[in-house]
Amino acid sequence: MIFESTNPYTEKKIAEFQSITEKDAEKKLEKSRLAFSLWRKISLEKRLSFLENLAGEIEKVTEFLSAAMSEEMGKTIAEARAEVSKCATGIRFFIEKSPEWLQARSVVSDARSSKILFQPLGGILLVMPWNFPLWQVLRAAVPALCVGNVILLKHAPNVFRYSLLIEDLFRKAGFPEGVFENFIMPAEGLEQLVSSEAVAAVSLTGSERAGRSMAALAGKYLKKCVLELGGSDPFVVMPDADLAFAAGMAAKARLINNGQSCIAAKRFLVHQSVEADFLELFRAEISNFKPGNPLENETLLGPQAREDLRHNLKEQVARSLQQGARLYYKMEEKTETGFFFLPHILCGAQPGMACFDEEVFGPVASVSVFSEEEEMLFLANQTRFGLGASIYTADVEKAEKMALEFDCGTVTINAMVRSKPGLPFGGVKASGYGRELSEFGLQEFCNIKAVSVG
Repeated sequence: MIFESTNPYTEKKIAEFQSITEKDAEKKLEKSRLAFSLWRKISLEKRLSFLENLAGEIEKVTEFLSAAMSEEMGKTIAEARAEVSKCATGIRFFIEKSPEWLQARSVVSDARSSKILFQPLGGILLVMPWNFPLWQVLRAAVPALCVGNVILLKHAPNVFRYSLLIEDLFRKAGFPEGVFENFIMPAEGLEQLVSSEAVAAVSLTGSERAGRSMAALAGKYLKKCVLELGGSDPFVVMPDADLAFAAGMAAKARLINNGQSCIAAKRFLVHQSVEADFLELFRAEISNFKPGNPLENETLLGPQAREDLRHNLKEQVARSLQQGARLYYKMEEKTETGFFFLPHILCGAQPGMACFDEEVFGPVASVSVFSEEEEMLFLANQTRFGLGASIYTADVEKAEKMALEFDCGTVTINAMVRSKPGLPFGGVKASGYGRELSEFGLQEFCNIKAVSVG
């Protein structure tokens, strides 16, 4: 099978890749299995030195990695640079914290002595998405490598060129052969990998459909699985919010990565007393995100990563309007080329509408109005997703109490939902299970072993 990488701005093919054969995949699996037997025995200090090398290699070619990211999946160059920089920072965070977090812990029990050890599992298969092609890979890979696991990467087909760049970074950082293996293959080949003894666990970031498929596959072969799936995050504007600030943050939170982020704010729940003022401020903020070539520094909005993604957005907006949503704003800028879908604001969003019930993976903001806190919480939780939520208000103490009522993995107050190395990241319900990042993410792919002396 041949995979093509297409520049979503020029709409031209930039590379093509041949899928590896099943025989080639078996060879890579065996290399990974052998590498684990050696890598797990290397001291933590030595493993962390390789990761420091990796951070250094990333910093050497930040501009190259950023441009390659923009060219292959359409992220603006400013956001690409921020992603690359975040990766180096994230690596060093785990270099600093993992010695403490992986240290054996003594605990009180009815035995003479008891302790807890954190040991590696084996090969961790990463099935990764295209929207954050470097950060998503490394935020899963780095903690696992600290523990002593090895990594097998199956990236999204439209960013296979980037997966080769990541493979090259690991090679230049001096990692032993087989510690990082890259698989260019279709999704249909995943069962071969999951069923292998070389794979101990799986981490998948992707769509709800992909997550359900992987959960079934991991269950079939009894493999540990962490799923970070879609989101339909509520962005709540309380009547006492700083509306200008909230509107500015709303535009950034909706249009991050051209609207293609699981944690992008998607459903805007606005108190009826401030609806008109907020909407006008929101429209003004969004209108500043002019589309253009993502490689140009002044561009704030790039294209969707693929043509089919743009088509899906058109269809979701059309259905939402048929179901009773109202078009409040549609950007009318002209774009001569590229898979652009320009920002929309839909008002009157309610359960039962596509813009409310489904994950809208692009620059479409759906606005719902509420009058009471109970109504807001109902609307916020009236979704099968549960990744993040944000509240904008002057009453932080009250917001902290409200945060307990949201069915999601992360709640932010007067701030955007973001993944940060020091905080656990993940969701509930159809947004998946398990956690990435922080001490909790580090332990997801550990054998947490109890040792007692009677």
